[in-house]
Parts: sequence; C-alpha cells; structure tokens
Amino acid sequence: MVPESVLAVCAANVCRSPVIAYLASCRLRSAGFVTPPSFASAGVSARGNVAVCHTMRSRLAGSTGWDAFATEHRSARLTASDVENAELILAATADERGAVALLRPDARTRTFTLLEAAALAEHAVDRGIRGVAVEIAALADTMNAQRGRIEPPQPGRWQRLQGKRADFDIPDAHTSRARHERVFDEIDSASRRWGAAIATLTSPR
Repeated sequence: MVPESVLAVCAANVCRSPVIAYLASCRLRSAGFVTPPSFASAGVSARGNVAVCHTMRSRLAGSTGWDAFATEHRSARLTASDVENAELILAATADERGAVALLRPDARTRTFTLLEAAALAEHAVDRGIRGVAVEIAALADTMNAQRGRIEPPQPGRWQRLQGKRADFDIPDAHTSRARHERVFDEIDSASRRWGAAIATLTSPR
C-alpha cells in the first residue's frame, strides 16, 4: 500500500512550505492521526538545495522534531510526480495552487491554500459533519465538497491601503523581518484552525 502523503507548496521552498509541512503534520498528530501521513514540500520556482530561512528556523527552534527537519531540508522544485503522489496539497497562495493544477489538472479537487483548507474544514464542522474517516483522501473530499460555500476574509485597513484584496493567500514576505514574522503567525494560526476542525470532523457522530 502506498502511504498517505501531504504536499506543501510555495514559491522558493525555503520559508512557507517547509513550515506548512511541519506544522500541518503536528496538527494532524494532535487531531488523532495515530500514524500521521508522510509530509513533503516543494517550490514552484525553487532554485534547489537551499536551506530553510533563518527567521523560520529561529521561530520554531526547539520544537519537537523541527531542528532535525530544518537541518535536513533542502529546497526542491515542484514536479508533476510530486503532485501525482500527494493525496492532499496545501499551497501558500492561489497562484501556487494554480501552478499545481497546471502540472496535473486532476489534482484540483485535492489542492487548497492553507487558509482555504482551514476555512473549508471549519465550514464542514459548522454544518454538523462528523465521523469522517481518519484518512487524508477522506479529509480532502470533505473540504472539496465545501467549495463555493465560503468567502475569503476581507483584508485589514493597512492591507487594503497596500492593495491587498480578499483572498486565502499567505504571500511571500522576504522583504522585511517584520512581514516575515507575520507570515509565520498566519501559518501557525491557520494550521491550528485546520487541525482543530479536523479533530472535530473525525470525531464519532
């Protein structure tokens, strides 16, 4: 049997997607996945063989398993094979979600941005859905069934002044340390929301 797998995707694969992969794996374990699926990450424009960025390494330093994960990680460019082998794909932005679909159009139903996945899982909880199988494919199907039922969050005033529109994106933030920190906080918050919703969805009816 091929093990269940989750793929995290961003642009360079040195910041957002490694952290999404690590935190999402932690949340699934907390949600009751006795044997968590394998996690991988890749970047749609990754140069390859680049380590995790310093800001993300420092924010998670000391977390269980993170130091070894970050030490071993080297960026890799996204391939069609990566997409084909993943049962669930969590992208940082809609652009990167679209890049996944260009490689494998059949992956659309199992590809979400992380913020979108959290919102869709929460919507399923609000609808009273319970008893979802503790399997990645079942979770992807449940989230996909909620598409079209939710609206993206409206940006705050400062974000609107910068031209940001309502979306489910966690954009790149290598332009400043402060923005970098906010990106980490967004990933952390979204992964916690997603994990909490999954724990409820997979609870008995």
